[in-house]
Amino acid sequence: MSSLLKNLLTTMEKKIILYEKFISLLQDEWKCIADYSIETLESLINKKYDLVNQLQSLEVERIRIMKKVAHSLNVSHGNLTMKNLIHIQKNPLNSRLAKSRKNLLTQIQSVNYLNCSIRDLMKKSSLSFRKSLVHLHTEGEIASSPYHANGKINKSEKYSRMLSVDA
Repeated sequence: MSSLLKNLLTTMEKKIILYEKFISLLQDEWKCIADYSIETLESLINKKYDLVNQLQSLEVERIRIMKKVAHSLNVSHGNLTMKNLIHIQKNPLNSRLAKSRKNLLTQIQSVNYLNCSIRDLMKKSSLSFRKSLVHLHTEGEIASSPYHANGKINKSEKYSRMLSVDA
């Protein structure tokens, strides 16, 4: 049982390290969006994708270990959470497991906050871009329209030039 808990702790500590990198990438992503830096954003998205895959594989590993722990404790693995495990099983690793659990929860909250922040920034950037395009389009239409907004006709400028055909 002790080796399972050590493996669980190791897996959670690896997740904490990856979440720190992930949070840093999200902060960099926010900066790239704010600066309209598409090239940098593309490389960050690739790094973020790799980190998400690593986090998913660690989560699969954590679930596998939790199932083994639940089996050895004769408890349903669906009802066994980290919080329950710490209360059920008395082990010297409990304090470290509890600290890791708390760190992960804090990091997940940070990730959720940053994701919402990035989503809001992208919405605002997109809206600003659309407004700019609408403005340019209406200015172009006004400039090329023979009519004013009040219904009067624009005087068109006639360009006359003499063309000599003598060669």
